[in-house]
Amino acid sequence: MNNKITWETLDHIKEEKSSDWFWIVGMVTIAGAVLSIFFNNILLALIILLSAFASFMFMHTPAKIEKYELNKKGIVVGEDLYLYSSLDSFCVVDEDGYERDRILIKSNKFFMPLIIMPIGNEVEVDEVRDFLLEYLDEEEMREPPTYYIMSKIGF
Repeated sequence: MNNKITWETLDHIKEEKSSDWFWIVGMVTIAGAVLSIFFNNILLALIILLSAFASFMFMHTPAKIEKYELNKKGIVVGEDLYLYSSLDSFCVVDEDGYERDRILIKSNKFFMPLIIMPIGNEVEVDEVRDFLLEYLDEEEMREPPTYYIMSKIGF
């Protein structure tokens, strides 16, 4: 068995948006902010505007190549090491209809309960599963609903 498995892949898949997409998001944002102000909820209007601004900034962030590694200590994503002692279980998602396979890792950290790692084309899914089974339990998991919603609206 290998001591480690490494691969590189894009951290997110960049989808080009049409100008209609930006117009729709802009109009919904302005309508939400105006309604919030109309109902005297200035804070909600600010949150809506800041969220839209952050979303537009994210849309213009280029996808970067991220390095992933499974080793004897834990899982490395970029420069971050997640020790196996801080992880509970994993699930390898190998489904048709998705652009790439991914690993779902359940963490026992409060602010990062689920880590989603894309699997690169140069790595076999079964090899990843066999390696992780030495250190973690396998458990059936699904992505959170927000993951599906954000992917459907283009994020």
